[in-house]
Amino acid sequence: MGTADRLRRNRPPARDLEVLRTTELSPSMRRVTLGGEELEGFLDQHTGPNVKVFVPRQGQQRPVLPQLDPETGRYTWPEPEVRPTMRTYTVRRYDESRGELDIDFVMHGEHGVASNWARHARPGDRLGVMGPGGRTCRAADWYLLVGDETALPAISSLVEEMPPTARGHVLVEVDTAADRQHVQCPPDLRWTWMHRDGTSAGLSRQLINAVQELDVPADVDVSAWVAGESGVVRGIRRHLRDERGMDARSVLAIGYWKYGMAETEYHDKHNHDRD
Repeated sequence: MGTADRLRRNRPPARDLEVLRTTELSPSMRRVTLGGEELEGFLDQHTGPNVKVFVPRQGQQRPVLPQLDPETGRYTWPEPEVRPTMRTYTVRRYDESRGELDIDFVMHGEHGVASNWARHARPGDRLGVMGPGGRTCRAADWYLLVGDETALPAISSLVEEMPPTARGHVLVEVDTAADRQHVQCPPDLRWTWMHRDGTSAGLSRQLINAVQELDVPADVDVSAWVAGESGVVRGIRRHLRDERGMDARSVLAIGYWKYGMAETEYHDKHNHDRD
């Protein structure tokens, strides 16, 4: 197989998808269901928990997407003045038979490019999607899943895909009890909700403290998945690795956002703090 063939196999196309409907999941989260002819074959060659979304620029009816060159297997990107904003999101649900893809967006402020688009999305609007891909929580005897509301779609998807025999603990921090969602859990996977109740997102230490106090079994294979605000994620990762002695293979930690930094600035400067 030549280089161009290998690149084509490893690089998914960018798809121009249509908003089919939107659903208000909670005061802080909105689901956008996407579909269209270009969704066909979404999982034919590529797998993973994440997609890149391409948000149209102001005044564009649809995003100008990168094209996969059939000769070289490389992407040809639009010129900067028309290039859409690209962000990483979790696939919440993909239904091949119905031709539907769900992506859940946290409604935080007016400055987040993707969340602002999702807030105003209506049926017929267009969004670019590339993927799926990325790493996910590896299989283990015991799971530790930790995150704030930005990680809730990924955690929910991970939990729903686990076998009924899965064991472990899930810790999720949201603003208030109204932001909870029902997620079907295996009986031996305990789910704990935490509420900030007025504390600014990113300033709460609830998740760090809860992980430090958690009784994690030492005699079994443990897989930890942590995501959310950068400083919180770093603190939990440091505790798991330095104090509990978990190796890099056992901890996947990803900063989705950073307190005091706009979504665009954090993405462009750090591209997420990730393992």
